[in-house]
Amino acid sequence: MKKTLLIGAGAIGGTLAVLMKEAGYDISVLCYNDEIKNLITEKGFYLHGAKGEHHVQLNCYASFEEFKDEKFDIVIIATKFQAVAGLAEKVVGNLKEDSLVVGMQNGILTDKLAEIVGKKRAVGVMIGFGATRNTDNDITMTSLGEMYIGMIDGYHPGNLDYLCEMYNTVLPTEISDNILRQQYSKLIINSCINATAAITGLTLGKMVDDKRARTLYLSIAREAMRVAKKMNLDVPKYGKMLNYKLLMLMDNAPYNAICRYIVWLVSKLKYASVKPSTLQSLEKGEITEIEIFNGYIAKLGIDYGIETPVNTKLTAMIHEIERGERKITPDNLEEFRGMLF
Repeated sequence: MKKTLLIGAGAIGGTLAVLMKEAGYDISVLCYNDEIKNLITEKGFYLHGAKGEHHVQLNCYASFEEFKDEKFDIVIIATKFQAVAGLAEKVVGNLKEDSLVVGMQNGILTDKLAEIVGKKRAVGVMIGFGATRNTDNDITMTSLGEMYIGMIDGYHPGNLDYLCEMYNTVLPTEISDNILRQQYSKLIINSCINATAAITGLTLGKMVDDKRARTLYLSIAREAMRVAKKMNLDVPKYGKMLNYKLLMLMDNAPYNAICRYIVWLVSKLKYASVKPSTLQSLEKGEITEIEIFNGYIAKLGIDYGIETPVNTKLTAMIHEIERGERKITPDNLEEFRGMLF
């Protein structure tokens, strides 16, 4: 049995820990808090929602010093992106030559992770589920889908198959020989739902009933696809329904209508009651991860010479909310009149 360390017991990490542990895998959690460590160790971890009711006991650490020179076959970093580099640097001494380190974030961080742990260790993931943390040891899984894992240049060591087996206990998971394609597909929908919810304060089901929000969705995605075209990146459909390539038919009214309907349908069926992570962070007074969503698209636009005014403005607006300079309100949508399509 391979030893796995999961760093970060939040909504995403906690879901993985519960389902993988329940399936019999040797997984320990690092959560950086003695009180939470004791709670998880003594009372266990609870998971509810889309995959039913689960309760497991977990081995939990509160610091790197607690496992000292122990070696792990797999390390999953499931924290916000701002902490990934520092944690990867700390855990290098606990890796074997063939260990894998997984970046479990909704952005695209595989290259940065590889700079620290090595290209033959860094694994990217396209996360296919949503979850909400209720308390320190209680999580609700809010949506289901599919997942992809993969490494840079399609590298495929034996441990990757083992990792795929682990992830299949959570959701149907495939190994991709070009993980960037799947990650970019998820990046687009994440940028749409996170940014629009963050500036309006609405759950997705309510948000997509507003024509302005649906139009903003499509404008975010259209800019992202212009960048992808410049990158020569073939972006697959998201969830087998949302075909981003239709968005490139800019003057075709029937295709625009179809895209708007699919956006409405996907949001209503899969995410209706979801409050995206960026909005949750803002409501808690925390710094968001907008830089790996719309900010990432805007940065790529600069790198590849593609204008991304909508994603750039959204990123700036959310930073204004972080600083207390702007309120969260649906009225923020009015600032995009004249910019869309």
